[in-house]
Amino acid sequence: MGIYQWVALCLGLLLSVGWPSMAQADATIAAGDRCFLEIQQERYGDAIATCTQAIEHQAETADYRLNRGLAFYRSGYFADAIADNTEVLAAHPHDYRAYYNRGLVQIALHNFSDAIADFDQAVALTANPLPLADIYDDRGLAKLLAAKPEAALRDFDRALALNSKDTRALFNRGCACHQLGRVSDALADLNQVLNLEPDHARTYLKRGVLRQALGDRTGSLADLRQASDCAKAQGQLYLHHYILTLLNEWQTPSISLG
Repeated sequence: MGIYQWVALCLGLLLSVGWPSMAQADATIAAGDRCFLEIQQERYGDAIATCTQAIEHQAETADYRLNRGLAFYRSGYFADAIADNTEVLAAHPHDYRAYYNRGLVQIALHNFSDAIADFDQAVALTANPLPLADIYDDRGLAKLLAAKPEAALRDFDRALALNSKDTRALFNRGCACHQLGRVSDALADLNQVLNLEPDHARTYLKRGVLRQALGDRTGSLADLRQASDCAKAQGQLYLHHYILTLLNEWQTPSISLG
């Protein structure tokens, strides 16, 4: 479960003594709860409207703005997502969740240095193993995307020290090992992902690419076919199409002229 799954666990527990009525308080709490539910249902436009309603009545509650920031982020409104998380930090400078959430937006914007700086703050502000594993993993991803595989590897190791069955950290560590030329280590991590999650399409794809580079044509084609089947079954249509295209290229014999 990622951080975004539980950023609003305390909704409904906070009341402000300055509210004009208990009816309005109840309505605001209900709006906050409804916003979180709408995010889980991927109804991000509705969630933005509902969270805005809650914020208008109780702007000081960080959870409402954090959730609206999440809805903005998942809708691609990155500037609005950054604004909401920055607003939370202005009022609650020690809220590691806002740093973490803003860091995720910075990755989406390819602002990797800013993302790493936000994740650094999030790490410094929490000792809870559950969010720390996610923070380390995403900070490692930012470092990997910034072409710093050795630094990324250390963060993935930190995440796995907290949760040895973290398939996301295992997959990402495999990618870091691949960048560093440690192909055997990369394959070991990918194999471990598939032991834990046998229908992980992207892992079959990545392993197929590694096997192709190693000259294992039979193994690489088998992995791509498995990746295609998993992606199709899971409704990942873009990934399925990409894998089919790659599979077709690899199965088409090359023709030499001259």
